[in-house]
Amino acid sequence: MHYPIDPDFPRHDEDAALLTSLNQLPVRPVFIMGLHRSGTTFLYDSVARAFPLAQLNLYHLFYYNRLLSNQQSGGDVRDAKQLDACFTALGIRDRNIDSVAVAADEVEEYGYLLRRRFGSFKLNEGSAAFFEQMCRKLQAVQPGSEAVLLKNPWDTGNAQWMAERFPEARFIYISREPMAVLNSMLNALLSYLEGPQHYLEMLLDRGDGRRGYRAGYVVWLWLRGLRKLLGRRGIGLLARPLLARVVAKQVAEYRRELAVMPAAQALEVDYRELVASPATVLGDLSGFLGLPLCQEAGVLKAATASRPRNTLLRNYEARLDKLVAREMAA
Repeated sequence: MHYPIDPDFPRHDEDAALLTSLNQLPVRPVFIMGLHRSGTTFLYDSVARAFPLAQLNLYHLFYYNRLLSNQQSGGDVRDAKQLDACFTALGIRDRNIDSVAVAADEVEEYGYLLRRRFGSFKLNEGSAAFFEQMCRKLQAVQPGSEAVLLKNPWDTGNAQWMAERFPEARFIYISREPMAVLNSMLNALLSYLEGPQHYLEMLLDRGDGRRGYRAGYVVWLWLRGLRKLLGRRGIGLLARPLLARVVAKQVAEYRRELAVMPAAQALEVDYRELVASPATVLGDLSGFLGLPLCQEAGVLKAATASRPRNTLLRNYEARLDKLVAREMAA
């Protein structure tokens, strides 16, 4: 990917000589679990602000191989400013698919870091050792944190293995009405097809000069062409049944997984309750995590706004409910 200004991302592991200092740190991940477009980012941000938890933000993601050396030299402030300048130069202010701001200190999914290293968004045995290093490194550069808060919707459905592999892990699930998820997915897809997606390109870029997202880029170009041919409504009508089947399958997978998770390790949060009463939800999470609130829960307010339902989904709820029921019965 071409950058209008050089972000000076590390080209090799500048932390290699410092990694042994991490060995004494525990691996205590707290996972945010949920479907894509179900409110995981809002929950992640709320929990990150409320508890003494390390987290993965965009500075950590893009400068991962320099985090420890930056901590020693004080270079973290410089690199964070450089990253923000890069976002500004590219015209990146938010994620484009919603109003979530993009800045060096904004949280992001660990799946993008896994993909850069291992070619897959999902955590597995091949990436588990690196994941442990990541947890320890994030705690090391964020003193005072008692665990690491992470999210990656790609790993919803993978929690049973994760709970066995990381016995100290805790899982916070967020549920949202399937129709609201479908609405958000459809609006996100239509937004993706409106123009260049520099932020997504940055996330998918391997950072070594290779375009690691070539196949996805070709698909995006093809869909862009189709959108120009069919118009916004036409491409939306074409995508609607495909996305509905994806949502139904994911909802069924989510519900099955949550049903078998140990109660001591997993807790479910309702999206609507989180928006309406974040203080109550965060109070419940304090007991579940065994962690004190860093600030009064009452001052934490919902900083999200749902988009109106897309007109293409009018009278579509019954159809989606049938798809979910069919997937649950399969």
